[in-house]
Amino acid sequence: MAKYSIKCSRCGAPIQWNKTALNVSCEYCGQPVNQFKKEDNFKNKFGTFLNKIPFPSKEKIQGKFKVLLSKQNILSESQLEFIGTNTNRFFSKKRNIAILISIPIISWGYMKINYPIKAKPFIPDLPSVPPIPEKTGKFVLYDKSNIYEELVYRSHLCKDKKTESERADCRTLTRKFKNYIDIESGVKFGDWSIFRQAYIGKWNQDDLIPSYTAKDGTELAHIAVNCKKKIIAYYSAGFPDWYSEFSNWEEKDNKQFRREIPSLYVKKMGKLWWVDNYSFNEDFENGEYLSWHKRQIKTYKELLSEVLKDKKYCPYNNKNDYRCTPLFRQEHIDLYSNAVKRQKDNYKGELLERRRNAVAYNKLISAVCKK
Repeated sequence: MAKYSIKCSRCGAPIQWNKTALNVSCEYCGQPVNQFKKEDNFKNKFGTFLNKIPFPSKEKIQGKFKVLLSKQNILSESQLEFIGTNTNRFFSKKRNIAILISIPIISWGYMKINYPIKAKPFIPDLPSVPPIPEKTGKFVLYDKSNIYEELVYRSHLCKDKKTESERADCRTLTRKFKNYIDIESGVKFGDWSIFRQAYIGKWNQDDLIPSYTAKDGTELAHIAVNCKKKIIAYYSAGFPDWYSEFSNWEEKDNKQFRREIPSLYVKKMGKLWWVDNYSFNEDFENGEYLSWHKRQIKTYKELLSEVLKDKKYCPYNNKNDYRCTPLFRQEHIDLYSNAVKRQKDNYKGELLERRRNAVAYNKLISAVCKK
């Protein structure tokens, strides 16, 4: 069996080892074999991994780098020669090339773990008909309107105002609020706890005590939190007084009023909060962050592409094809172009709103889960 020469990790002396014996020790200092066996295995595995990566040759990388430098008009010949010399020195070691190649791989891994935008579609386990928490008046502030993320979001919403004065008023005068959780109201069931919430909003911003109800008297939703799985779900407090004034309720709505399902739930995925509101936001069902907004952009891009490719674009049958004039085609190009811009703007607005809400969700988790 082949033997391998390994250096002792304690004294540096060479040791002959066949990679199977478990009782080998350094004959000079007595260091046991298992100390450096792990190190050797790691080196071999990592070396094998590196050898499998199809690194571009250093000559190829250097060649492309020299081409880029030759096309610039800023550096002098002496400066280019200095850069070239140091470039040759850098790429002379395969370790440096491995580091250079690994940077985008590590960046990709970091983004995939901390900011996952895709996952296998799933629905988190959510409680049905959770207990109703009692009011205690022990309020903890977890969200307010005068934060940086709120200002950025409001700036986006107010950007279409005609004058700077109107935009400033829109940013500073609207949506003032403070959100509280009644921390002592919590009722624990399984991995979940459910709390009452209260707030001071634009209509009651002069009040010193937060309100458990909205301006029309409707009780604010109860907040259920799963600290273990980082899930927050909002449950209706019951059927509102104005329920009978409307007749077009869907079964989904009735389930929410009966507290069988939440009206909204979010889950922390890495550093992102995925959202489901049983309507257009369906991140979990689709397995993609901001899936609905991305799909809207894609749909209108495809419609625009279809019109641009077909010089004789005509969505009508033969009986009505007389309506398909060049002007008709141009109108649809403009229509879908504007639709793409509008959907991109909606996507950006939703992204900014989620970043803003993430601040509140993180503080809510901190307030509840530190107990």
